[in-house]
Amino acid sequence: MNKIIIAIVAVVVVGALAYFGFQRTNQSPTSGEPIKIGVVVYPSGGIFYVAQEKGLFAKYGVNAQPIEVSPDAAIQLLASNQIQMLFLTSDFLPIVADAGVEAKQIFSPSISYGADGMVVTKNVQSFSDLKGKKIYLGFGFPSDFLFHYVAEKNGLASSDFDIVNLGPEDVGASFVSGKIDAGMTWEPWLSKTIERKDGKVLFTSKDYPGVITDIVMARTDLIQNRRTDVENVMRAFFEASDWWTKNTTAGNAIAAKAFSLTPEDFAPMRDTVKFNDLQANLEKFDKSKPLNVYDIVEQASAVYRQEGVIKANVSGDSMTDSSLLNDIR
Repeated sequence: MNKIIIAIVAVVVVGALAYFGFQRTNQSPTSGEPIKIGVVVYPSGGIFYVAQEKGLFAKYGVNAQPIEVSPDAAIQLLASNQIQMLFLTSDFLPIVADAGVEAKQIFSPSISYGADGMVVTKNVQSFSDLKGKKIYLGFGFPSDFLFHYVAEKNGLASSDFDIVNLGPEDVGASFVSGKIDAGMTWEPWLSKTIERKDGKVLFTSKDYPGVITDIVMARTDLIQNRRTDVENVMRAFFEASDWWTKNTTAGNAIAAKAFSLTPEDFAPMRDTVKFNDLQANLEKFDKSKPLNVYDIVEQASAVYRQEGVIKANVSGDSMTDSSLLNDIR
């Protein structure tokens, strides 16, 4: 279980790779060659394996191959064309852009629904009680973006806190051991809060659904050269997602096997995300809707630039292609 939990948000650690200037190729795979989809170990990433297991890629006439990728290699693999599509989070796209990778977010598999949150001591009754306090969080992680989103909703800014950069795993362990009193972390550390007598969870992504939005991005040359194949990958994905929703136990078993987990270990993890169907995707890619993927990119860009994670602001338009969703609707 720990393996899948750690990977839930850990994909963002590859942001550090943004500064190493990867060699990229503009040579996309030709028609008939497999489109390799990088999948980090994450509950909704299992949908790609369901699509493969149920023969849905073949049904739609596309040669697609999901490949498990380690978080720290994901951007390099996409930049070097060893994978052509990648599963991550929308708030991470400013870091991808800062790395110089030419790619677009094209659809959203799911949203975080309780996997990320804030741990505090029990004397903290509300978010406003944290003003002036030391807050530990990992710069560039989705939980970093979530914290700033919640702060803004409460009329507070970064300058109202003493923010310390510390990775989510370290935040969780440090909080449970009593070394720190407030920070942003993820499961299983949220559940482990009960191990500290004066600890509690103040809020999770379930309280702010849609802030942490999972997305799939594709290299721009792949979209240009094999647009129909990319759309068919999406069609297969949505059918697989629908099948899994209707066949929960069987879908869990397929995903668990793909991630080398038992179905019993995987099942609780499935509850930390909500799948996005095609209609939910059309809303996520609609600029008039709240928490759309364009706004998330730009809001995250502002946070990460202020923290020094990226060098320049990134626009949502520059990292998004909604036309494929509109074609398959």
